[in-house]
Amino acid sequence: MLYRNLIKKICMEENIEFKLLSGNYIISLTKNNVTKYIWGHKFPLNDHAIGDIIDDKYALYTICKDKNIPIIEHRILWKPTNKLGKDSYKLLKEYYLEFNKNVVIKPNNGSKGIGVCHITDFNVLQESCEKLWQNNYSISICPFYNIEHEYRVIILDNEVKFIYEKSKPIVIGDGIHTIKELLNKLNHKYFSKHNIENKYNIILDEGQVFEYDWHFNLSKGATANYVTDENLKKQVEDLALNVTKTLKARFVSVDIIKVNNNLLIMEINSGVCINKACSFLDPDYKITKEIYREAIKKMFE
Repeated sequence: MLYRNLIKKICMEENIEFKLLSGNYIISLTKNNVTKYIWGHKFPLNDHAIGDIIDDKYALYTICKDKNIPIIEHRILWKPTNKLGKDSYKLLKEYYLEFNKNVVIKPNNGSKGIGVCHITDFNVLQESCEKLWQNNYSISICPFYNIEHEYRVIILDNEVKFIYEKSKPIVIGDGIHTIKELLNKLNHKYFSKHNIENKYNIILDEGQVFEYDWHFNLSKGATANYVTDENLKKQVEDLALNVTKTLKARFVSVDIIKVNNNLLIMEINSGVCINKACSFLDPDYKITKEIYREAIKKMFE
């Protein structure tokens, strides 16, 4: 709702006709008798083929490897009922061993951390893959990375418009407050809206560290912070610009991780969602609004 209202405000200010279609998922924008469409968070700026490639985790991996761009390792597991997946169960065991019995699986075209599982037991892995195959044509499997930091870079026409770091929902005990209270203080917007189990009503010892979730997704309780190290910031931006220039992608968000002091592409999103991050870093949504305004203007160039 907030996102659509923001686009609507921009259209009012830019004299653009705003209309919602298809259950409010498509935004129709008309200016000077020219109509353009936004689908979800996907703006009509990226080449259609490139949009499909960057939303496909394995396809993106193969291109980055071909162009020597550092990216996390990926393998693909096709749905066994498809002819491409006739060897999927055999490959699943091979990849599990290749990645030292410590893997992450996810829908190949997924987003928001939905369906992402960290698994070390092969029986659990097989069961989890079978569940994902029920609703997905293919699955990506990769080694588990002990991620030190994760960054998101918003790029529009080869310019970095916004960069921030995502932090896992981790709290440190003070011997007074419960885990639930500490999490609520860490990220009130998320934890005030989600019912936390009673097991989190315990008090941690002073200095005791508790990790609520291993994901860095803002939709799972993570928080967003500015990147203050200017040297690191430039390295992250340079890697993001390298991959987007290589792909000729115009408007995307690039997720980059830091592991053992190395920066690796994790994934790219053709749908640019900024509002969750700005709730931490830009509560008036001025940054978000101006990025979307520029993207909309470019739609009509």
